Amino acid sequence: MIRLDMLRLYDVASVCLAMAALSFSACLDASAPRPLHTGCTSERRIALTFDDGPNPPFTQQFIDILRRYDAAATFFVTGQAAQRSPDLVAAEHAAGMAVGAHSWDHRAGLERISAQAFALDVARADDAIALAAGFSPRLYRAPFGHWSRTMLGTLDAHDYSAIGWDVDSRDWDISATSDEIVANVVSNAHPGAIVLMHDGGLGGGDPDRQRTLAALPRIIDALQRDGYRLVTVPEIAAAPEHAGAPGNHACGPNK
Repeated sequence: MIRLDMLRLYDVASVCLAMAALSFSACLDASAPRPLHTGCTSERRIALTFDDGPNPPFTQQFIDILRRYDAAATFFVTGQAAQRSPDLVAAEHAAGMAVGAHSWDHRAGLERISAQAFALDVARADDAIALAAGFSPRLYRAPFGHWSRTMLGTLDAHDYSAIGWDVDSRDWDISATSDEIVANVVSNAHPGAIVLMHDGGLGGGDPDRQRTLAALPRIIDALQRDGYRLVTVPEIAAAPEHAGAPGNHACGPNK
């Protein structure tokens, strides 16, 4: 059942769609939101993020590794995968990880659809994640990192934070070795970094995450030895996981 609060999102999206016929930027002005690519730079903290799951059996293994190293991360899950494996989304939340949305099914071209169609996709994913995690997420990452003004305006209208990344592990590249994945993260690490990794493989990616699993302990160990804490996106930026949840409001991006 569609919730009443999401119906308000549809109303906003419909207005934007109508206005867009008059002007491409009608729903957004110069102060419109932009994706957050980096977090607070004043402390040695990094946010690892994992996209496209949950993906059994790999997601639970990622959780176990993170807990073993007393590290946290943020999982951007698709609604479709959350619907298939709600227990894994619940396990992410129970382990102290943050959970965000990553569309319904990771299809390409969301940046080209109407505001109303995008709002429906958001709502569908939101419902599945809420059933699995017990809350409606307020973190959103676009498939492939492809954004549009329509997407950003729709998300902002319903208090979602659009989350990108500024360090790419390139674990989505099937030719990348575990050594290369480690090097891509460690060599580009910096305070406030948001790191792109994957526990799933939708959207044409490789669902076999063995290479990333092999790389993760080495990445965490190297970063911790260099004085970094591995935290969630809400801990590193002013981006609450869900309504009423804390974000780092004292230190936004580039502070």
